[in-house]
Amino acid sequence: MAQRPKIVVTNPVFDETRDRLAALGDVLCNPGLEPWSREELLHHAQGADALMAFMTDCVDRAFLAQCPSLKIVAGALKGYDNLDDDACAARGVWLTIVPDLLTAPTAELAVALTLSLNRHLMAGDARVRSGGFAGWRAELYGIGLDGACVGIAGLGRVGI
Repeated sequence: MAQRPKIVVTNPVFDETRDRLAALGDVLCNPGLEPWSREELLHHAQGADALMAFMTDCVDRAFLAQCPSLKIVAGALKGYDNLDDDACAARGVWLTIVPDLLTAPTAELAVALTLSLNRHLMAGDARVRSGGFAGWRAELYGIGLDGACVGIAGLGRVGI
């Protein structure tokens, strides 16, 4: 009977993601919010067939030399400055990234931050938390979206 592939996930992921990977092989997932040190990551990646890497991980020639059974590095990130694509190609290791991973969330956060500024949310929150809120007063008025059209122009893939 063939051995199931070993899949190492370097940071916590959604249960659904872990379940999908578990259908394909034996999954070892970092359960904590602290990234593994390089030594810990190398220890866990020994004998791994697949590695799901995040921004805190560095996959370079030296790393790949110590993980000869690695077949794929799945970058759960938009860029790959921390993943050596030439080294992966030289060793025949697939390297994947998600180039559009953060486009929609970045646009949403830009709109949310604009609303926060327009409505003085930080100042209002600070007032309430400080105990200085004594009911409605004619202050901290802001600009709303009623009748407005909101969008982001420019800024690469985030804008239109």
